[in-house]
Amino acid sequence: DLVEYSGEIKHVFTHCLLADPTLALSSKNPMSKDYARDCITKDEFKSILHFLHKNNYILINPHNLYSNQNSQVVRKKLLLPKGKKPLIFSFDDVNYDHKKMGKGMVDKIVIDKNGEIATQTQNNGKTIISRDNEFIPILNSFVRSHPDFSFEGAKGMLCLTGYDGILGYRTQSKNNINRESEIKECKKVVNKLKSDGWFFACHSYGHYHMKKISTNKFKQELDMWNNEVVPLIGKTDIYVYPYGEWEILDSSGNISEKHRLLFEDGFRLFCGVGVKSFVSMFPRNADKSEQIMFMDRCPLDGYTLKNKGKDLS
Repeated sequence: DLVEYSGEIKHVFTHCLLADPTLALSSKNPMSKDYARDCITKDEFKSILHFLHKNNYILINPHNLYSNQNSQVVRKKLLLPKGKKPLIFSFDDVNYDHKKMGKGMVDKIVIDKNGEIATQTQNNGKTIISRDNEFIPILNSFVRSHPDFSFEGAKGMLCLTGYDGILGYRTQSKNNINRESEIKECKKVVNKLKSDGWFFACHSYGHYHMKKISTNKFKQELDMWNNEVVPLIGKTDIYVYPYGEWEILDSSGNISEKHRLLFEDGFRLFCGVGVKSFVSMFPRNADKSEQIMFMDRCPLDGYTLKNKGKDLS
């Protein structure tokens, strides 16, 4: 009962949730202003899922939109259940780096005693395991209750850096004596996430500003991503620009060296930030050689909810 869909492609994103809003937004928390601007609470996330489902959105994998044929991105015909609207939901900075620990977010993603994805957090010397305080287990549970909210089992896109490991595991090579044991446990979680319908994107290695980083440093960062993160999650062809600072052409109108490095490494879908839906193909040259897809993502965060309500309504 699938029909061809030709309307807007919605892509929204947020950051890791504020599992403990009282702690996260406390005036004593040095990150409270950042959290208030960039994040939402677990209850806000649940409410958003409810309204998205009510308005007939359905989660898809971005690979439903394109295929990579001989270094060219080709748009695919999108077939969905009648009446459904496609939605890509991505989540940035899913690393749970050291500076955020003990400040209102969870510590790491784990597999609980029942074999399900959960979270682990240290609180006053106690280890808390939960399936109700972070977006991964919450969305897993929501799809189980509302299977029509997911097309072919798709969940969300986890956008990772690598400078302080991934998913709460210290898998980075720098100053890390427990790396091997962390890698072993992390791989179990990654495999479970993939089987649950989650997929991965590169959000850079060090979360740099694209316009400020030199080409040589950029290449080093890309090498570190390939050496430290790819062995954990596998290759991905999706690149999510840190801060939404995208770069395809240089000041002369030619393909930039940084973009060339990304293209040669296999990236084909590139994501920026924008409240309005936007999907386009680049470059627009006559032979369409080395073509990529560019897509903006609408932020669902404290700032946008407060200031862009009309656009989100």
